[in-house]
Amino acid sequence: MKHEIKIGTPENLEEIWDGSYNLFSWLDYVVNIPLPMFLITTRKANGMPNACLHSWGFLVGDRDNYTSILGVLDYYHTYGNILREGEWCLNYPSLDDYKKCFETIYVNEVENDEISDAGLTVEQAQIVRAPRIAECQVCLECKLEWHRPLYDDSQWHLLAGRIVHVAMDDQALAVDPAERMRDLRLMYNIRGTINPVSGEVWGPNSFGMISEVVKPFDGGK
Repeated sequence: MKHEIKIGTPENLEEIWDGSYNLFSWLDYVVNIPLPMFLITTRKANGMPNACLHSWGFLVGDRDNYTSILGVLDYYHTYGNILREGEWCLNYPSLDDYKKCFETIYVNEVENDEISDAGLTVEQAQIVRAPRIAECQVCLECKLEWHRPLYDDSQWHLLAGRIVHVAMDDQALAVDPAERMRDLRLMYNIRGTINPVSGEVWGPNSFGMISEVVKPFDGGK
């Protein structure tokens, strides 16, 4: 049975945590499509590395115009750094480093080196001045093309960055997608979950990884 869900927040719906529906749409917890997790790295005003564990973004493009699209809150250090520097790196970590990745949330100061303080390793990028993370097997260097609020007066802003350089470890180059996913061990953000019909809520966010890759389909339109 398919349920038709109205957009307005139900009056009896409990928040996942206090203020969660001011920061995220309640439908984010209802639709709850897992998103790949990555670290956005930027330069602070003092030149030190900034690291932001994130999952709100995707990659799209044609021919040589591969682009990173990010949704970033306008009070994040990352947002200010990108507008000032005009660049960033996307770093895709493995499940093996999840504790260090989450540590970046807690070493989030104005002037410190957030990559090193989280136990990760700063790696120099090839094109941009933003740092990369050595432990991440896929790193994409990006230069800002445009940005705009998600809608009028939104605290979420969209940023589009042209990818100007790609760095990938040998493990990330496997042609077999199943082998590549096993080697990369990418993490996916799995939101706390809400049943909008019953009002049942399942706790905080969790994370997981792809456990199976099936034979690709043969195309179509």
